[in-house]
Amino acid sequence: MDAASPRGAQSLSRAVSVLRVVAAAPTQGARLADLVKGTGLSKATAHRLAAALVHEGLLAYDPASRYYGLGQFLLDAGSRAGGGAAGSVAEADHAPDPSLYQRPEYGGDAIALAHLLCDRHLPGKRAHPAMIHETVSGQTSELSFGKLAEYSARFARVLASVGVRKGDCVAVMLPKGVELVIAALAIWRVGAVYMPLFSTYATSAVNSRLESGEVKAIVATRTLVDRARNYIDSSTPVFLIEGEQINRIDGIVKQFWSSIYSTEPLDDVAMYGENDPFIMTYSPKSIAAKLGLMIPVRALAEFEQCMRVGLDVRDEDVYWNMADQGWEYGIFYGLVGPLLIGCSILFCDGPYDVSQGYRVLSKFRVTNLTAAPSQIKAWRRRDLTRAPNRLALRLVSVCGEPLPSDLVSWVTRKLEVPLVNQYGQRETGMIMGMRHDPHNPRALGHASVGRIAPGFSLVVLDPDGAVLGAGAEGTLAIDIRRSPLFWFRGYRKDDPGTKARFRFGDDYFILGDTGHIDADGCVHYSGRASHAISMQG
Repeated sequence: MDAASPRGAQSLSRAVSVLRVVAAAPTQGARLADLVKGTGLSKATAHRLAAALVHEGLLAYDPASRYYGLGQFLLDAGSRAGGGAAGSVAEADHAPDPSLYQRPEYGGDAIALAHLLCDRHLPGKRAHPAMIHETVSGQTSELSFGKLAEYSARFARVLASVGVRKGDCVAVMLPKGVELVIAALAIWRVGAVYMPLFSTYATSAVNSRLESGEVKAIVATRTLVDRARNYIDSSTPVFLIEGEQINRIDGIVKQFWSSIYSTEPLDDVAMYGENDPFIMTYSPKSIAAKLGLMIPVRALAEFEQCMRVGLDVRDEDVYWNMADQGWEYGIFYGLVGPLLIGCSILFCDGPYDVSQGYRVLSKFRVTNLTAAPSQIKAWRRRDLTRAPNRLALRLVSVCGEPLPSDLVSWVTRKLEVPLVNQYGQRETGMIMGMRHDPHNPRALGHASVGRIAPGFSLVVLDPDGAVLGAGAEGTLAIDIRRSPLFWFRGYRKDDPGTKARFRFGDDYFILGDTGHIDADGCVHYSGRASHAISMQG
C-alpha cells in the first residue's frame, strides 16, 4: 500500500499485487513462493488471496505443477481489448472467444466430418463457390458447395463399391483442381483416411508411402499412376482423370468422372471419433516413408484457431493460400481450413510464376494472402508496387523461415499492409507468430519469433527436463497439460521417433529447437532451425 492508495482498499490492492506478479511471470506461471517474494505478503495471505482469485476465475491453478496462471476471464478480456502487446498475431477486434476452439462438434465419437466441411454450409451457401480454379492460361472455373456435396456423395458411393471402408487409406496424387477437392471430401464421407502425395515424388518415394500406408485405392493422373506401378496389383482400384491414357497395369482402372456420373449419391455420412485419423502424411525429406503422421479429427480445433486468429480470415475476405497441397500447411489451411469455416478455396495450377501470381491477386481482388517467403522475395524483386492495378490486399502471412528486416519493411511500407510471420511444425500446426503492423512501429522492429498462439503453452526445459525461467536458454517444448489445441500423440509404427518427441514424459512435446522466452512472453530461437523451417529452407 502506498500513500496514494484509496482508504479501505487494502485487500483489493493486495489482490491486484498478486495478479501483477502472475501476469509478469514466465509462460509456465508463478508458484506460491513467487507470489510471496513478489508481493511482500505472508505465505498465508498470498495463498488466501490467490485461492479467492482462482474461485472468481481471475487466476487458474494447476495442482500438478503448482503454478498459478491468468484465468480465462482475464485472457478473454485481454483478447477483446487487444492486450496492447506489440506483435500480437491477430487484431483483437477480430479474435474470436477462445471457447470457440473447444466446440463440441470437434469432440466425441460421432463426428460427421463431411457435414462439418461441406453439408452444414448448404442452407446459406449452396451456390457459393467452395473452390475457384484458375488455369495457367487464365481460364476460371468454380465448384459450388452444392455441386461439391453432390459430386463427393456420388464418388463416395463409388469408393464404397470398390471396398473402401472406415479407416482405410486412399492415396490422392492430383494437381490443384476440382477433382482433388471432390476426392478428399468423398474419402471423408466414407470415413476413410486421405493421403496426399507430392507430384514431385520419385517412383521409389511414391511406392514406399503407398506400401507403408497400406493404401486401398488410388486417385491420380497418368504420370503418378505410372510411378505407382510397383505397388498396384490386380485388386487395387485406380481412378484416373478423364483424358489420361495409360498402358496396361494390373489394377482395376476406372475413369473418375464417368464413375461419378454413372452412380447415385451416397446418402449416409460416416462418423469419426475425435481421435480417429482423417489425414495421413509422411515426412517429405526422405525417399523412404518415415515419420508417418496420422492427423486426428480433433485437430480441426487448431485448424480453425489458425484460420480465424493466426491468419485472420474474415467472412468478407478473398483468401488465397498458395501452398502446395502435398505439404501440411497447404492441406491444413489451404484445403481443410477454408472448407471448415465456409470460405472459398482459391487454386491456381501450374509452376509458380510472379506474373501469374500478380494476375490472380488483381483479378480476384485477393484481400488475405498466405505465401512462402521465397514467393514474397520474388515479388519484391519485380516490385509489384509499380504495377498498374492497385492490389486489394489487407493482410499478408508467411510461414517457413525467419524474415529479414528489409523484407518485412517492403511488405509493411510498400504494400502498406500488416505482415504475419508464423512458425510451427507438421505435428502441431502453427503455434506461434509475430504480426508486423505498419500502424504500430513498436511491432515492426520486434526481433523475436513471436508469441505463442491461443490454445498452446510453451516452456523452456533444461537437460534434465526441468522448467526454466524467463530469459534462460534451453530446449523449447509444448506444455501439453496447458495446451488444449495440441493434438499429436505419436508417429505411425515409429516408436523411436515418437519417444524422441516425448523424451521427458507425456507432459512435454519437444520441438527440437533451443531458445528462450523473454519476460514479455516472446519466443527467441537460438539453436537449430525447426522441422518446419528447415523443410522450407
